[in-house]
Amino acid sequence: MTSKTLTPAELRRRLAANVRRLRTAATLTIKQASGRAQVHWRHWQKIEAGENNATLSTIVRVAEALNVTAAELLEAPAEPKPSE
Repeated sequence: MTSKTLTPAELRRRLAANVRRLRTAATLTIKQASGRAQVHWRHWQKIEAGENNATLSTIVRVAEALNVTAAELLEAPAEPKPSE
């Protein structure tokens, strides 16, 4: 963990990238995933686009829908491994 403080915009970008990556890895559409989280599909779409500030309760519901922890949704994206 770094000591750098992240801005709200950086956290939104992290959240957006992780939600999109995990949803597509689970082969879920936005409507399917949002239904699991009981979040309107348009709200989910805005989260993935980094266009809104999701509440903590929404982040927890999104995490549960994607079978991860809320902390995982806010982690820095993994560095791509170089091709061998």
